[in-house]
Amino acid sequence: MIKHTFIMVLLIQSLAFSDEYCEAFQAFEGNRLEEAKEKLDPLAFKGDAKAQNLLGLVNLELQNNSAAQRWLQSAATKGDARAAYNLGVYFYILGNTSQAIKWMHKAEPLTQAKLALGFLYTMSDLKKAKEYLSLASKEGDTFANSHLCALLVNNQTREDNKYVPMCQGNVVHDLYVTGKLYTSPKKFGSVEKAIFYLKPAADKGHVKAMNLLGEIYYKRRASSDEARALEYFNKAAAQGNVDAKVNAAWIYYTGVKWTRKPQQGFEMLSRAVARGNAKAKYYMGLLYIRAQTVGPDSIRRDPVKGLGYIKAAAAQNSPDAIQYLIKNTAAGDERNRYQAQLKKYYKEKEKESALNFLHEGC
Repeated sequence: MIKHTFIMVLLIQSLAFSDEYCEAFQAFEGNRLEEAKEKLDPLAFKGDAKAQNLLGLVNLELQNNSAAQRWLQSAATKGDARAAYNLGVYFYILGNTSQAIKWMHKAEPLTQAKLALGFLYTMSDLKKAKEYLSLASKEGDTFANSHLCALLVNNQTREDNKYVPMCQGNVVHDLYVTGKLYTSPKKFGSVEKAIFYLKPAADKGHVKAMNLLGEIYYKRRASSDEARALEYFNKAAAQGNVDAKVNAAWIYYTGVKWTRKPQQGFEMLSRAVARGNAKAKYYMGLLYIRAQTVGPDSIRRDPVKGLGYIKAAAAQNSPDAIQYLIKNTAAGDERNRYQAQLKKYYKEKEKESALNFLHEGC
């Protein structure tokens, strides 16, 4: 009887603990970080690795990096693979690749860690990179497969023949997916690597690769980059890519002397706005806010109208429009709403990347 009572007490305590963690997790998901921290602190101090891992992520969001590292290491040393993985991501973001690799090896049972090791070794050891990417691919990770196949396009040795059967699909798409990874400024940004993978995909006719490569050239702004960007935008636009049409229109309106065709640019933007394109609305808003004249000389600068376009783009989740409103117009509760919207947008986009922080749900 005493034994059964003891087991029942443990079960009740476990359920109560689970409820407390779930409340903290829901607060974290709802961006109520201080509330999440308050609920997780007592659980973490009791030694629960799951709570320590999530508390580490909460502290990262609050920019308490030393506390975040301390809690993640505490959980990782207890054998929590997610915490070890998160430490790997943390150190990679800090630029400490050797520490990132060390902790990823401790999390190696996770498919995500195998993918991460493949990505990290791409910088230093292609043989190991291919090995880990193939392991993650065999466990069902589609990005690992794409990255492996993109590596084989540009660097295939005799030893790599064993991977060839894994790369019988659309290798051009693999190049695009891998190049897109390197366009992320937060964790993976590398203009050179992005161009390295995207250019062969674009030159082989991949429309999204054309547009993305054009955006990279346009942002880089080296000699002749604007002309290169416009070339790729027009190629993608000719195949019906609306974003590429919008990008070309922006260059026509704002570009240097040899690319500037403001009337054509305004007309292209107007058509894209009529089709509901968010980026076109954002650009049209900027034109009305900044320019002395917009399109034909009879259309004058109109900041109120311009702001309306930008708010419409923000309502469609345009990150550029949201950032503009946070920086230039929003205040108080409105500013907080836009900041929460932008944070949610980036969290969703991060799911497309190779390295993402991991935690347990309820």
